[in-house]
Amino acid sequence: MHNTSRNILAMLLALLMTASALSGCMGSDDGPVEDDSPDELEDWNVYLVQSVSDLPSCDSTTDGRLYYVSMGSGFQACSGGSWTSIDLTGPMGAAGANGADGADGADGAQGPQGPAGADGADGADGADGAQGPQGPAGADGTSFTIVGTVDDTSDLGEIYIGDTGDAFLVNATVHIHVWSGSEWIDLGNISGPSGPSGADGADGADGAQGPPGPAGSDGSDGADGAQGPPGPAGSDGSDGADGADGADGAPGSMPTVMEMSVTVSSMDFYIDGLQQPEVGLYRGFTYTFEQSASSNSPHPLRLSTTSDGTHGGGSQYTDGVTYTGTQGSNGLLTFTVPLDAPDTLYYYCQNHAGMGGTIQILSLGYVST
Repeated sequence: MHNTSRNILAMLLALLMTASALSGCMGSDDGPVEDDSPDELEDWNVYLVQSVSDLPSCDSTTDGRLYYVSMGSGFQACSGGSWTSIDLTGPMGAAGANGADGADGADGAQGPQGPAGADGADGADGADGAQGPQGPAGADGTSFTIVGTVDDTSDLGEIYIGDTGDAFLVNATVHIHVWSGSEWIDLGNISGPSGPSGADGADGADGAQGPPGPAGSDGSDGADGAQGPPGPAGSDGSDGADGADGADGAPGSMPTVMEMSVTVSSMDFYIDGLQQPEVGLYRGFTYTFEQSASSNSPHPLRLSTTSDGTHGGGSQYTDGVTYTGTQGSNGLLTFTVPLDAPDTLYYYCQNHAGMGGTIQILSLGYVST
């Protein structure tokens, strides 16, 4: 039954397509042809609706009818109580020949720069350049001259009529004392270990005596050379005019004459391994108290004119005192004793009472009866 219905539908579609093709030839030149039935083609059993929702119920009355749906441009057939979409699409035709290649498009924008490649191997070292000219001579440094020895420090006296920079070796202490122009400065024992004796060099041959050249301007003093053989006595020249006094040099700095290591045990300061010792310092000299040991971490060392410092009702003494770093790691108290420092000072812990001791302030040289 269904196959018969489908055959009938196919025949109706073929007739409809033929009628559509011949409709242009069947017209009259006298005027437009009136459409007596716009919604139905009853002669072909084909009907027209605007949309699928306009289709009537598919029942015995409409069974076998074919409807053209304008909105969908397709056909619907009523068969067996349901509407069926009729596909009039024929089989796909054979593929056409490939078209000619189009023209090349314009070049695209340049892409981002790629990552840098690995460094190449180092090239061979170039040849050494020529040696540069010798630089100018450096300024003269501060120096002293040892002019003699004394048996004891008291032999130096408080008044000296020699030159600033003159120094004496004190046999009792093996210390060098230098006259500063107003007082004796104890540099401590500055002798190092004896080095091995060097081999004697061969004497050079004496050169021939050249004629005297014209007198040149005075140059800066050079280092003392080796003692040469005596030359012939020359005639005395006329005395030159005294030169102008040179400008005063920058103030010199005194070396650190004693470095003391500070540790803490049982809430007491130990200096160079001694528990709360008395420390003696000389005016005008520089001393350091090193607090790098970890036991110093909560105990910053401070100075005062009062026993136990701020814990004893006093205040911190700061003249000539510099503290750098942090106690317990790299802390360092540097003390250049002022010439007007009091005879007695005290060292103490800034955070805890009863940890410190006494510092006696001394002067070099004295006069007694």
